[in-house]
Amino acid sequence: MIQAARDRILSVVEPMAPLELPLQEAWGCVLAGDVAAEFDVPEFSAALVDGFAVRASDVFAASEAAPAALSIVGRSLVGQHPESTVGWGEAVRIVTGAPLPAGSDTVVPLARCVVEGETVRILGGEDAGSNVLPAGTEVRAGQVLVPAGRRLAAPELSLLASTGRPSALVFPKPRAVVLAVGDAVVEPGRPAAYGQSRDAASFSLYGALRDVGAVPYLAGIVPDDVDRFQEQILEHMLTADCFVSAGGRNIAVLPELQRVFFKRASLEAIDVEMDPEPPRTFGFIEGKPYFGLPDDPGGVLVGFEVFVRPALLAMMGRRDRLRPEVTAELTETIPAVPGRARYAPARVWLEDGRWYVRGAGGAGHQSSTLADANGVAIVRRTRCGSRSMSKGRWSGSSSTGRRTSPTTGTPAWTSRSIRRSRERDWARMRSARLRVTCSRSAAITD
Repeated sequence: MIQAARDRILSVVEPMAPLELPLQEAWGCVLAGDVAAEFDVPEFSAALVDGFAVRASDVFAASEAAPAALSIVGRSLVGQHPESTVGWGEAVRIVTGAPLPAGSDTVVPLARCVVEGETVRILGGEDAGSNVLPAGTEVRAGQVLVPAGRRLAAPELSLLASTGRPSALVFPKPRAVVLAVGDAVVEPGRPAAYGQSRDAASFSLYGALRDVGAVPYLAGIVPDDVDRFQEQILEHMLTADCFVSAGGRNIAVLPELQRVFFKRASLEAIDVEMDPEPPRTFGFIEGKPYFGLPDDPGGVLVGFEVFVRPALLAMMGRRDRLRPEVTAELTETIPAVPGRARYAPARVWLEDGRWYVRGAGGAGHQSSTLADANGVAIVRRTRCGSRSMSKGRWSGSSSTGRRTSPTTGTPAWTSRSIRRSRERDWARMRSARLRVTCSRSAAITD
């Protein structure tokens, strides 16, 4: 059911229209088309050592006993054209990185040269091409530098800049407007009256959106009224590429929500059996994706991880939309929820080459429990509907990803896969944030 619901969302969410962005703004975006080199890199052959640029045929027989005497006809400096070409019996003084003068094909190091006025004596022969970095060694003109679908990180930006490209055509980062919905919700820093709660959902979503690469905008707290909710959505329509709301019971009543938006929206309920509460609503408002999440901290972050994050990655043109999976050993019991798939906050660690997992923090899906977790164990529904995950040896398949995020100590809403071989119950977890690349059976990269 959960997989089908996510597949349904991914089948209708499309990548955003590509934009040509400066390289500093294109960082983290996905390239929309192949980028080919317009010229060789480096564009010219250059010296690898300080010395003299000569013709190899003039010095191949040179030795200390019988040095080759050549006329010095000029210099070649970095960032400048050589002062002269090199003819028979001639040499040009050259420094490391400077262009190789026309007519020369090798560089003799200074240690093997003796300068006498306008003449240099070469004390040893060199083969053609010695101490020379040929043009096009790194990149040839027409070669694909970065293929379409690649996320631009530091190496890709460096390569594009080295070939003279100041910008790139990429799928932009989606701007996500976040709305907290509720009549008893107050902003952090303001006094909370009896029965009120502070808005934690907006800030957890802000962090999750930043982590995935989106650009979040916090639109504040909206009363749990469909008309007021509609006003806030339409007010931010020009700002947003998508909307994410947290909380609200009245706005979760689909007929009422559809009524106020009328033909401007196409909305549907997400009907899956899971704990914590799944997202309530998904659809499009004036063509822009909308996700209606519950109000409890666990439901917000789990719903984001399972449904919203893959959709945002699809909007960004990413092909790796799901977390990789590894195997682990359960060290303590994780209770199941009868009739539902349970997403349990969990702690995962690597010890002596083996993965281990335990439940995180206290009971439930509250912020204190979530802060102790670096993963989410998914306990699937079983036939009996109420078994718990007992400690013991677990095994399962896994898949790899491309990159990891640095270990920062911040809770990573990632998951890992675990399956018990002797029972029908099984739990899945996706990767915690660890800077390691493992084999296919224990992959944790992202």
